[in-house]
Amino acid sequence: MAQPRPWLDEIIDALKELGGQGTLHDITEKVLERDIMDFQANPSFRDRIRGTIYNHSSDGTYYKGEVGGEKDIFYSVAGIGKGHWGLRNFEPTEENVNITEDDMGFEEGKKKLKQHIVRERNPAVIKLAKERFKATHGRLFCEVCDFDFYQKYGELGDDFIEGHHTIPVSELEEGQKTKVEDIALVCSNCHKMLHRRRPWLSKVELKRLIER
Repeated sequence: MAQPRPWLDEIIDALKELGGQGTLHDITEKVLERDIMDFQANPSFRDRIRGTIYNHSSDGTYYKGEVGGEKDIFYSVAGIGKGHWGLRNFEPTEENVNITEDDMGFEEGKKKLKQHIVRERNPAVIKLAKERFKATHGRLFCEVCDFDFYQKYGELGDDFIEGHHTIPVSELEEGQKTKVEDIALVCSNCHKMLHRRRPWLSKVELKRLIER
């Protein structure tokens, strides 16, 4: 029996509902929760989900298309083999981000807070910033305090760093897009400290505070 829709379309929509990225387990659970596909007709659907992702990602071993081409839909968030995938062209919106308790320290009014979170969680621009930084420096570390998650936590911290948007939402012009140059790669502590004051501290100012 044919499926109600292609698996690729279902996986893309499941990832959109997850905010643009998730583990294979997250994606599978979301597909089950949506309850659109015929799972009895495809009892090995978990393998089908994994295979579909691998066949549509240049980070996967089975990909045969052009890197960055129309078939290159998914990317490995934490490195191949970690089982954590994201949508390359996913763009967060105010409708598909949630405000957590941790976000409230950045509040500038609920609407502007959501606009800020949309930018902070844009996986495409953060991924590109990380790739460029790693190509230049050979590893990822905090631009303020030099903290290296891999050195501290080993494999668990491999390729982990947070992306801080240096231009506040309130200073953006209508329709202005985030550029890689607007991203500072920082550890979690420095990220919080950058947002602690109004106006925000620059990474240079925070570095001076640390070095005093």
